[in-house]
Amino acid sequence: MENQKTENSMSEILANDVRSQYQKVFKTIRGIVESFPESRWREPHGDEYYIPCRIAYHLAVVIDNMVVGGLGGNNMAELPYGKWIEAKAEDLPDKSAFLAYFDTVLERAEKALTTLTDEYLTSAIEDKWAWIGSSRMGMQLYLMRELSDHTGELNKMLIEDGVPDVWVAR
Repeated sequence: MENQKTENSMSEILANDVRSQYQKVFKTIRGIVESFPESRWREPHGDEYYIPCRIAYHLAVVIDNMVVGGLGGNNMAELPYGKWIEAKAEDLPDKSAFLAYFDTVLERAEKALTTLTDEYLTSAIEDKWAWIGSSRMGMQLYLMRELSDHTGELNKMLIEDGVPDVWVAR
């Protein structure tokens, strides 16, 4: 029985690694949001683009569109707070409401990630997505870069507000 378990987990080595890294990314995002001073949550940091609530919302939308929806994405018209890039801070949720929304996104993402297989990850993606890579694994790596870019922005804003940055490594 132990041999079968090892063989099965080894047969999905890529999928297991991808799932593990997403779990760390999700915990990092949640930790950043939880650490953010409520008084600075809706305040620009440098310019109107860098508003913590907007960047966090963007991360949730990206996870929902690309992890849950795949490359086809989900219907942008169904977003609870509209298009993230057009969102004004006053129209976005406070931290507790955001975290409730984020938890629903993560629930869908975790469910979607259970379906990952090594076969899927090594399969080719459509030519229109060639700028991302040639495989579904390339798409996952691209998405990790996207999420890392914006968690870095949020962490920089935390530091500017005198709060230690958050990064879940283990």
